[in-house]
Amino acid sequence: MGNRAVVVFDEFKPESEAAAIYLHWNGGRDSIEGYLKATRILMGGRLGDGAYARARFFQVIGIFMGGNLSFGMDTTRALCGQGDNGVFIIDSDTMTIKGRGEWDAEWEEQDEYDVNTFANEIIKRINAVYVVNDKDAGEYSKLGALPTAEEYDAAQAAK
Repeated sequence: MGNRAVVVFDEFKPESEAAAIYLHWNGGRDSIEGYLKATRILMGGRLGDGAYARARFFQVIGIFMGGNLSFGMDTTRALCGQGDNGVFIIDSDTMTIKGRGEWDAEWEEQDEYDVNTFANEIIKRINAVYVVNDKDAGEYSKLGALPTAEEYDAAQAAK
């Protein structure tokens, strides 16, 4: 039907009223890892602020997907059982996958995207939406161009 997944944060309780994301497309681990990497890049020095990181994760997916279809948000309880790829449990502070649940054992998971290539496509779209090269834009130009995935990796390795 798609390449579906459900994403929850910090713990997976099927009856939970916690917010969850439904992805109709790009729900394989390769895409989830790309969304997470783009979110880590976007968060920069604020990584570790779980509430804001979750919001940026939603934003990253919305920018990538565009339009008004392909992903939504509801409670974990409402979305359980909706994903061929199952439920990805994300650590809000590190924006990494910490576990999985409820996947279709017969589903062949998509594994065609290189994480950095996928993250770079998202970063390119974020830069196109948010980066303003107008010196008179004032407060609206606070976000400078984000680094590529490779530049981010190099900066992390240098720490």
